Amino acid sequence: MGVRRAVEITLDLRRTNPPLPVITYGPLIHNPQTLELLKSRGIDQVEYLDQIEKGTVIIRAHGISPQERQILIAKGVMIIDATCPRVARVQAVIKKHAKQGDFSVIVGDKDHPEVRGLLGFASAGGIAIAGKDEIKDIGKISSNGRICVVAQTTQELDTLNEVVTDLKERGLDVRVYNTICDSTKKRQAEIRRMAEMSDIIVVVGGKGSANTRRLTKIAEGHGVKAVHIETADELSSSIVDGADVVGVTAGASTPNWQIQTVIAKLKEIGMSSVAGPMRRLRKIFDITVMTYVWAAAAGSGLAAACLTLQREKPSFLLMTMTALFVFSMHLLNRIFDRSGAVRFNTPEIAAFYAQHQIPLAGLGICTSLAAILLSYRTGFYSFVLMTLMITAGLLYTMPLMTKRNFDPTKRVSLKEIPGSKTPLVALGWAMATAVLPALVTEITVNIPALIVAFVFSCGIVFWRTALSDLLDIQGDRIVGRETIPILIGVKKTRRILQTILVILAILPVLSAIVGWTPWSGSILTCNVLILWMFWVIYRKGQLVDRLFYEGMMDGNLVLAGIVFILYGMV
Repeated sequence: MGVRRAVEITLDLRRTNPPLPVITYGPLIHNPQTLELLKSRGIDQVEYLDQIEKGTVIIRAHGISPQERQILIAKGVMIIDATCPRVARVQAVIKKHAKQGDFSVIVGDKDHPEVRGLLGFASAGGIAIAGKDEIKDIGKISSNGRICVVAQTTQELDTLNEVVTDLKERGLDVRVYNTICDSTKKRQAEIRRMAEMSDIIVVVGGKGSANTRRLTKIAEGHGVKAVHIETADELSSSIVDGADVVGVTAGASTPNWQIQTVIAKLKEIGMSSVAGPMRRLRKIFDITVMTYVWAAAAGSGLAAACLTLQREKPSFLLMTMTALFVFSMHLLNRIFDRSGAVRFNTPEIAAFYAQHQIPLAGLGICTSLAAILLSYRTGFYSFVLMTLMITAGLLYTMPLMTKRNFDPTKRVSLKEIPGSKTPLVALGWAMATAVLPALVTEITVNIPALIVAFVFSCGIVFWRTALSDLLDIQGDRIVGRETIPILIGVKKTRRILQTILVILAILPVLSAIVGWTPWSGSILTCNVLILWMFWVIYRKGQLVDRLFYEGMMDGNLVLAGIVFILYGMV
């Protein structure tokens, strides 16, 4: 949490136009790849206070001492505090006991920036020790005989317990605070369990990260081979040769995109959770999700649901038109996406599009034309609407405007308007699935039913897209893309999505009660409840297999379409 928060504060700071230059005092976190990305965004780092003269200074996640903070204040620079809240709690504990005259013992690496900063709060005296072997005659050092014991937030619990036991056995008056971060404790416990199941464990993280190195030692201490890597480029088939099960864990400062890249590389060199025919089926499934074929099927299913809500039988022609529209717009949007966020969010998708960009672009253009030609068969108004929708979609994705204030030679697209992607994607799907069928000449327009179908379609696609934005927030922040979760915050976005789910669950039943839509439409409430399952998975906060996760979410709409097609047949 603290690492993620520090990076988010730093990346979001660039949007507020702070005094330049923007620098971090020391490395913001212990992850070279993330630091390199920050540097590419114009955020450098300095090692010494005398290198700072003006601008904005970001205090790293490890925190600094009060003495260093006073020097920064005296320089008159703008200070942004990105200290991890867990570290700030340890600082407060030491400061409180120092005022009472208590001597501070910090269990941790004395050369670590977090520990150096903590020692600055020990005004009544303090030392940092790596283990019980470094304990001296502390009782004589303490002025009042009391000792406050804390731990570096990424320290091993066993080491802290050993130090505390030794101090108590000496008969000292010890006040103990277990300040080890919950995430650290969980990760250390998980790697012990993982060691029992794995033939080899790959630990991902910076070589200079103490907690990452500690994870490697814990794995090796439990008799399993451990490999500490920073990037997927360090992996090869020889490393996992002969292993049936590979465990993957990461240090506290390792971003999700870096872990996902390692997992993708492991799959590429032969390690996968599925094998044989199932592995081939999974590859086919992944390709259908990556190329938006499965999303197109979901759009077709949603069109069948909207037709049923409007008291019409599902039409294969209208469903095909919707599928072609959804497929072409999403495919071309991915191809014209120049932000580069996909390489951080889903690296396997980025690799696939880099390899097949030209044929996929041709396929996207052809399906756009096919959607327009099919719409011509259904009537003049539906033809005009489809043409306008596809034209608007292409204009939205293509670079049109000059990017002022930065590089005047660079052109940007309309989709870089902050927060525009999610509502416009939802609007496009709703127009294709609910409004387009209403314009077909042989269909009778039912205004209340049309409104219900439009609201349901718009809501469910908004929810689906915004959830993807939440999952992609790290990569979007890195490249500067301003999605809804970045603009209004994760908590507000979550509240909005929970509210949308409640409304969508009630809407089909309520509209059937008042007679606007048929009772068969209330089946959609079951599909909304299935979405709650995916919401619960997301809220657990664990890394998910993105292609499988998104495929299952879209499969929910495909299932709805199949149900309504069968219902229309009988």
